Amino acid sequence: MLKHIWIIMDWNRRWAKSKFLPKIAWHKFWAENVKKITKEAKKIWIKNLTLWALSADNLQKREKSEVDAIIKIIDNIESFLWEMIEEGLKFQTIWDISQLPEKSRKILEDIKEKTKNNNWIILSIALVYWGQDEIIRATKKILKNWIKSEKITKEKFREYLDTNILPKIDLIIRTGWDKRHSGFLLFDSEYSEYYFTDKKWPEFDKKELSKAIEFFNWAKRNFGG
Repeated sequence: MLKHIWIIMDWNRRWAKSKFLPKIAWHKFWAENVKKITKEAKKIWIKNLTLWALSADNLQKREKSEVDAIIKIIDNIESFLWEMIEEGLKFQTIWDISQLPEKSRKILEDIKEKTKNNNWIILSIALVYWGQDEIIRATKKILKNWIKSEKITKEKFREYLDTNILPKIDLIIRTGWDKRHSGFLLFDSEYSEYYFTDKKWPEFDKKELSKAIEFFNWAKRNFGG
């Protein structure tokens, strides 16, 4: 059964350019589509939806005006998700939000606290993520806890990943033209199915989500057997 979908929400700036919009105009449409797709996932009984919203490279390498616009969306997450939060959405973040401004961290922590007992759909937002860094940090945690090498199994290692609070990933969707993982979930995507669509994130809709789910349902998943 399909229980957990990840989406790499890509080609936002190129979508804005194709519409002759300013570079940062995509942020508004990005947020609107997060709401639409989350609602659609809830309708079709997807229990876990995780969205990769901001990479470590985005935070470090993009122009300040664009980073500021991204931070503004993060600060306004509750406002565009409030309806679903009231209806039972559980919100959580994964990865290293310590690099975000203090105001943003407090807002995110407040939403997590308010929604921790909700359960009709779990929306996780991946922020400031870098796949290799996740593995390095997990290794450091293991060393810090003095775990003997013979005790380290695949399952034990996963306990120290940021994704340990989530079920294994069934389906990974990447929007836009690129057909690569970009360092995404280097450890935890072992047997995930990948669905690549030419649709850019602001134009990714319920019809395309249905196509991705149909692709998953037809996939032969033998998990290496």
